[in-house]
Amino acid sequence: MIEKFLEGNERFREEDFGKNPDHYNALASSQHPVVLWIGCSDSRVDPERITGAQAGEIFVQRNIGNIVP
Repeated sequence: MIEKFLEGNERFREEDFGKNPDHYNALASSQHPVVLWIGCSDSRVDPERITGAQAGEIFVQRNIGNIVP
């Protein structure tokens, strides 16, 4: 199972990180998300994937039952 994740990380490094170095270098020094996403800590939901967002565009707050006190 771990091999699958290591291969996925390698693909990310080559296909995304390697093609967008300026984007990731900017994120290393600061972030300015435009959306706050409050959601359940359910591992089946990936906000960036289902919205097509790039790293740094969504601030994700996960908790049990997506409760906002």
